Amino acid sequence: MDPTSVAERTLAPAPAPAPAPAPANSSRQAGLAGLAGDWSDFGCRINAWSPEDLFDRYESTRFLYPAKRARLDPYWPVILDNWQRARQAGELLHCVVTFEDPKGGWASMTSWRSTHAGWQTQHLVSHGTLVGARAVMLGAVAVRMAEKRDAAQQNWFSPGNRFAALAFGGMVRSIPPGRAAVVPGDYVMVPLPLARQLGGSQSGLGGGSHGGLHGGSYGGSYGGGGRQARVVELDGGACRELADLAGRCRGEVYVHAEGLDRDDLRLDDVDRLYRLVGLRRYRRIWVAYDASGRMRAAVLAYRGPLGFNFSFLENRCDLLVAPDLDVEETRRLTDTLLAAACPAYEGFEPGCLPVASALPLDRLVAAGARSVRPYTQAIWLAEAYPDFYRHIDDLYARRLRGRVEHPRRTA
Repeated sequence: MDPTSVAERTLAPAPAPAPAPAPANSSRQAGLAGLAGDWSDFGCRINAWSPEDLFDRYESTRFLYPAKRARLDPYWPVILDNWQRARQAGELLHCVVTFEDPKGGWASMTSWRSTHAGWQTQHLVSHGTLVGARAVMLGAVAVRMAEKRDAAQQNWFSPGNRFAALAFGGMVRSIPPGRAAVVPGDYVMVPLPLARQLGGSQSGLGGGSHGGLHGGSYGGSYGGGGRQARVVELDGGACRELADLAGRCRGEVYVHAEGLDRDDLRLDDVDRLYRLVGLRRYRRIWVAYDASGRMRAAVLAYRGPLGFNFSFLENRCDLLVAPDLDVEETRRLTDTLLAAACPAYEGFEPGCLPVASALPLDRLVAAGARSVRPYTQAIWLAEAYPDFYRHIDDLYARRLRGRVEHPRRTA
């Protein structure tokens, strides 16, 4: 079966981004609308290195430092197999962009399909060539502008990473409102037994279904006063209430990038593509309604090939809680929804829920969860690609001014 033909049948192209006008006095930025859109135009190649070669380079530069490599060691054969399988699909699922400097330096960056037309870009690593890092970043944006297939890209970075904070966190100063978002948050690993325990009697979800939703009520009270809440699992159809809740919690850019404003919430079409090479990518969603029938919180349990991201963000569990809830209501719904999401992580090798939230998760850490790090989610829509290109070009122009060779830099 031809993977490209499957993609063309199942995933509609995203609208073409509208290039913003470039400053008239900048020849470097002029003519962006006609920018070359081929990897070779930037001196880059795509999926040219094997996963083994790439990982060896990661270790040699200490991007994959010993402590992290040790944490990944129990799952390393699975991670390697997942990357090898994804490589068989070419640019359909997973892209590794590389640049090799004749003087010996190199740079790489990876990107993988997260939703229907949304990609996660990550692992920007360079050794001995800042020019190479610039090439892989600009080449990736230029090719996506030319192909006009994407809806969005995102990157997760630690606020302490100065370059990533400038490149991804600082992009909102260069992009018009409504086209990009930077969402600070926390990221913790909640062991499955702890998640079930926190749910307690409130995790007793029934079977059955309700109005196109799957799941049932839980037994605990919500919000005090004996009021009962109901937790259900959504089916794959569009859900305006979920999109509204997500918009209040993370913003409309997040809603569009994660495909929450369309149908196929379970990502069945995306999963079909991953199955072509023996992998899976899907999403399960549980939501909580209060006694009046308003949706007040949700968990989005993403499942994907283990180790596409070395912090397991491909399997993250996004927690969304209405911002007007008080502390006690937030706690109850958090505990209940995490317990509800446990079935999605049965068989997940690390045995936990990788929970990402814009809310502080200190309470979960105090209860026994492992804090990974503060993580910021940076998202830019296809309409922002031209402005993002200029932002990255300007950033590297400042760093390259008066310099040609540079020490290793990673982001």
